[in-house]
Amino acid sequence: MRFLSLAKLCLSLGLATMAATSLAQGSAATFPAKPITLVVPYPAGGVADQTARVVGQKLQDSLRQPVIIENRTGAGGMVGARAVARAPADGYTILLGVSGLVLQPLLVRSATVDPFKELAPITLIARLPLLLAVPKSGPTSLEEFVRQAKANPSQFSIGNYGVGTPSQLLSIMLNQQAGLDLPLVAFQGSAPLATNLIGQQVSAGFLDSVTARQFTEKFRFLAVTGTRRLPGLPELRNFRELGYRSFEQDGWLGILAPAGTPTPIITKLSNEMARIIATPEVSAKIERMGISPVGSTPEELLSVMRSDTEVYGKVIRSANIQLN
Repeated sequence: MRFLSLAKLCLSLGLATMAATSLAQGSAATFPAKPITLVVPYPAGGVADQTARVVGQKLQDSLRQPVIIENRTGAGGMVGARAVARAPADGYTILLGVSGLVLQPLLVRSATVDPFKELAPITLIARLPLLLAVPKSGPTSLEEFVRQAKANPSQFSIGNYGVGTPSQLLSIMLNQQAGLDLPLVAFQGSAPLATNLIGQQVSAGFLDSVTARQFTEKFRFLAVTGTRRLPGLPELRNFRELGYRSFEQDGWLGILAPAGTPTPIITKLSNEMARIIATPEVSAKIERMGISPVGSTPEELLSVMRSDTEVYGKVIRSANIQLN
């Protein structure tokens, strides 16, 4: 009797699994059957918003359903992320996330979204390299910058565009790996950092590639993050080429869905977005913003998120950085 009961239980579980799989596949086959909302957790007009609108328009054309861009700002992107995490896991509400999405839980004890448990990666849209910039009158190479800073530390500082941002964390890493102890000066955003760098209130600064390209005539760039050189600055070496570790971390823009979204729907969205991003028209538009188009599998975006958590998590813990 016990054997028969166990057999019936296994059969029931097997049938339930088959039914769930069939349902997921069926929903993917008809997906999308209504408009998709792409939540951008940052203000309209910024790079995240512009990127969402470029990709969203092409996704709308290919899927033949409206893609509605919804800007839901606040709490460093957490308001929008929370809205998506709590939405139905059916693929009709998705998120334009940035690298700060995985930094917030490391920096804020009360962070309300765990991106690894509550969100599912779809695709990495683009990477956002950071460049170490100095005024035109500054050192001509990273090696020279380090030599001069060691010889006259009181005359040097490194600016960043905010506490807890990759800009600040990379500054800490540079101090550590170059054997420096330079003051780190935080500004409220990339534009104020660039202005103070031009005015030489700081000696150097980690600028995102979008801001950096606006001031190419004002700055000299000493190194870039990531593993590749920039198309517009092919002579600029990356930090790894210069002997530094863990500077492969770029900023990034990616698409995520609520956790539990059926895999066939995730796959369908990922494949379609990767195809769109690879088209010459969309790639060119993304590059003109100062970012590098990618288009990836969900697994590749997840790998980037995990790498950021590991590398930046060590820096945040060692420097004891916390945001209120």
